[in-house]
Amino acid sequence: MKQSKAAIFSILLVLPTSQAFATEQVCNQVVAPTLERTVAARLFVYEAEHQVFELGMTAGEQPHDIKRVTYSAADSACEIRPLALEKGGDWGWHLVWEEDTGVFYARMDGEAWVSSPKKKIAISPVSQIEFNVIGQTLELRWLDEHGNRVSRRSEDEGRFWD
Repeated sequence: MKQSKAAIFSILLVLPTSQAFATEQVCNQVVAPTLERTVAARLFVYEAEHQVFELGMTAGEQPHDIKRVTYSAADSACEIRPLALEKGGDWGWHLVWEEDTGVFYARMDGEAWVSSPKKKIAISPVSQIEFNVIGQTLELRWLDEHGNRVSRRSEDEGRFWD
C-alpha cells in the first residue's frame, strides 16, 4: 500500500516513547530526509549510555534499530544538533550535524551501517542547511552566524570537499 508523502512526513516527526529516544532535555531534535520522504529515516540525538548522548540514525521499517553515528560522549543532548539528512544514491545517506567544535558531514552506508570519518565543513554555527545532489556532485549551502550564504561542494558524493 502506497502512503502519501504528507502522511509519511508527519510520521517521521513523531518520536516514539521508547527509552532509546527518551531524554530529560528539551533540546533533543529529529531531522527527516529533505528529498526522499518515502524512506522512513531519522537523524537524532539519543542517550547511548547513562547520561552519554550521541547522534544516531534509523532507517527503514525498524525504528528502534539505532545506528550510532558519533562517539563524542556528550554530557548533554544539547551539545549535538542534527541539521540535515539526505539520501545518497543507492548506497546510503548524507548526514550533517553540529557539535561544540563545528559543523560536520559524514556518509552513512545503509547496508553495513558504517559511517565515514566525520569531516568538519564549518567552524561556526549555521542555519538553513540545504542539499543539492546532482549525480555524484553534492553541494551543501547554509547561512553562517552573520546571515551570509556559504557553500561547500563535493564532486564524488561527499568523499572529498573543496
